[in-house]
Amino acid sequence: MGSGGSTPSNAGGKSSVAPAKGGGGAKPAAAGAADDGEAQKVDHRLPFANFRELYTMKNYWKAVKRANESELGRNIMVKYFTENPSNVELYPKLKGIDPKTIGSTDSVQLENVAKLYVQVFDDVISSVEANPSNADAACKRLQAVGKLHRVKVSGMDSTKFQALEQPFLYMVSEVLQDRFNDKAEQLFKKFFQFCLQYLTEGFNG
Repeated sequence: MGSGGSTPSNAGGKSSVAPAKGGGGAKPAAAGAADDGEAQKVDHRLPFANFRELYTMKNYWKAVKRANESELGRNIMVKYFTENPSNVELYPKLKGIDPKTIGSTDSVQLENVAKLYVQVFDDVISSVEANPSNADAACKRLQAVGKLHRVKVSGMDSTKFQALEQPFLYMVSEVLQDRFNDKAEQLFKKFFQFCLQYLTEGFNG
């Protein structure tokens, strides 16, 4: 799912900052969410009822990102290909990898593909964290990735994006462990469905 491209600039959105208490400098509005999480505006396209939900998911994600990057990507891709073995054929760079033994496969190509997938999710979360009231950049990033799959991935169809949901949740749960409670699961499900919507739009556009 990774395009390898940079995240589009946040066109049209103003950077949301709030004065730091007690003097010099400014801090992002997100940094004060613990105090006024309900007051921050959230773009209507985002799947969260209020800013506090977004803020909570973002904090969970920061914990996820502290894990080994290669291990993160490996978790999502091994789960994805184990559950969808025929999809390995969509990735020319992974030619020769046996889905039945992918869990024990030491492949630089697999690691590179996996990193791109994780990077897309990270780019989107970083974008909406920077400007929760304007999700343009996040939507455009996802649409661009969806379009890339239509152009570059022979045999791909948009329904295959949905197959990533459980591997994505598995990746998160493997890091959070006991912290991956019902609340965390629901927030990440909402986030994935947001990603799915705009990936599909880009693919079908």
